[in-house]
Amino acid sequence: MRGLSFLVEGELFVVDVTHVQKVAWNLAVAPVPAAPDAVIGLSNIKGRVITVLDLAVLLGRDGGGNREAARSVNAVIFKPPAPGADQMGLRIDVPGGLVDLDEIRPLSSEESNKGLISGIAEADRALYRFIDASSIMRRFS
Repeated sequence: MRGLSFLVEGELFVVDVTHVQKVAWNLAVAPVPAAPDAVIGLSNIKGRVITVLDLAVLLGRDGGGNREAARSVNAVIFKPPAPGADQMGLRIDVPGGLVDLDEIRPLSSEESNKGLISGIAEADRALYRFIDASSIMRRFS
């Protein structure tokens, strides 16, 4: 499988490239009052509203700080799961590149952090946490 790697708070992650529409640099984000903590805000790409989520918060970490202050972020934007479905993205610190993953070691339910990380993969002498993009889209759609 081919994955797109990225860095969030010093940790390497990877997502199946077939779920990715694009990587957006300095994506303008508008905060949403009373949104869940994991929602940084909304953005608009070519007339489509994108909900931008903070992966660090989803994983139970502090995250990127004050989300009200976030006006632009780097993000991985996922393809919509179905025509007309809501579209989502994850805030990332630094995009990596494409990596070929031979094997993804599945995690136990305790290790998977609420189903967001479905496994660990090794490529190019680095360990990546494999993000389950489908799980994220189901949870926030």
